[in-house]
Amino acid sequence: MTTGFKTMSDSSGAQVKPALRHGHIATPASRAYFAWQEGRLNAGQLNQREAGKFFPALDRGLFDIVAPTDSTNALPPPDGKIASANQGDGLFLDEPGTHWKKHTVASSEVMKFTWTYTAAHTTRRYNYFITREDWNPNLPLSRAQFESEPFFKVEFTEQPFWSHGSVLRPTGPTTHDVPLPQRNGYHVLLAVWEVADTGNAFYQVIDLDFAGSVTPDNNDPVVPAGLRASATTTNSITMAWNASVTAGVTYRLYRNGNPVFTGSQLSFTDNGLQEDTAYSYSVSAVNAAGQESARSQIVSARTSAVILPGTPPTAPVQLHSMSVTTNSVALMWGSSTGSVSSYIIYRDGNEVARVPASQLSYTDAGLQEATTYRYFVAAENAAGQLSVPSNVLSITTAASNDSGDDADSDYPQWVLGGSYQVGQIVRNLGRNWVALVTHISYSPDWAPGLEDSLWREVI
Repeated sequence: MTTGFKTMSDSSGAQVKPALRHGHIATPASRAYFAWQEGRLNAGQLNQREAGKFFPALDRGLFDIVAPTDSTNALPPPDGKIASANQGDGLFLDEPGTHWKKHTVASSEVMKFTWTYTAAHTTRRYNYFITREDWNPNLPLSRAQFESEPFFKVEFTEQPFWSHGSVLRPTGPTTHDVPLPQRNGYHVLLAVWEVADTGNAFYQVIDLDFAGSVTPDNNDPVVPAGLRASATTTNSITMAWNASVTAGVTYRLYRNGNPVFTGSQLSFTDNGLQEDTAYSYSVSAVNAAGQESARSQIVSARTSAVILPGTPPTAPVQLHSMSVTTNSVALMWGSSTGSVSSYIIYRDGNEVARVPASQLSYTDAGLQEATTYRYFVAAENAAGQLSVPSNVLSITTAASNDSGDDADSDYPQWVLGGSYQVGQIVRNLGRNWVALVTHISYSPDWAPGLEDSLWREVI
């Protein structure tokens, strides 16, 4: 199978770097992956089958019932545009019919699905849906064509997401052993990767041809999914995992290849470890007859380092912008380690705000439009000791739609939520920009002048 990323051309024919975003299912090849192999999608488009989460919901602004502090959802794809995720550069993926390349499978077969990431977002769950037994492949894919509930789910319950970033961020690739339902003939599987810290999800359609069924001779249990380190201390690591789809099993946890736990619970705290040391874990399921499943993917976890009294906290990580307007910038960052009493936000080297340790975001308002500002964040402990600063983030506020020469421009102003085609020219920050990738502007961070893989300035 071909791997790697292909280049693409802008409107002038010049080769440009693709937008390497997000993720896709490479094994088994999804409909989008086959299209990428055929040159009908570039690498950025392959990884951007993105729309609002919580399928089969239709509305936006919904809260996650498992983690209400997660970002509410953006608008999910409408019926008839599920395979493309309502992204204009892939609408051909929504064509009804039986002509799509298919994988021959069997009912009850345990099939490996591998997600490959170019941006491993903080993850809440993976849902796998299948078309109904009486679905019609000659009609567009719609919610009525799919079962209303996923037949397989991998879900993470740690919250709030900003306090569990390392736990919820997958280390790619991620493989799920998925037991397929009972079906006959051609069916469509929809896999949805839902993100915790944005309103979006990533949609992958896989075309399957069910030929017969599998009757296991030995009733081998199915490997548990979702192994992760849910907590760490200087001398312990707590590992958690999802239940196996095989009922009545116990679980066996391995550390560095050796079993350290066997039991029915879905987590285990491994004590007596060395500080600031990495360990490798995997988990399996064991049925009543003593038959053991394959082991899960290996997950590496590290114990914390001892924080001596008087030691300042570590630097905040991954300072980034969540939105930009004409007069405000919304900032977010990852937590420091050690004792933290507050975070201090600096603009152009001057302190502008302090927030409690539980708050990992801040909106800086009252700014000038079309102006560039430089931000960094530092953590402070109760003794007044400061961490090393975070990364420095340079952000330019947006220009008013009706100010300056934008009002007289021949090109439309860039807007959040707009749909843009390759070669289309827009106005932003008082300058003209050409689209390098066909896309929908789901995020303020995708604005011209902020995202150079989507836009190039027209001189």
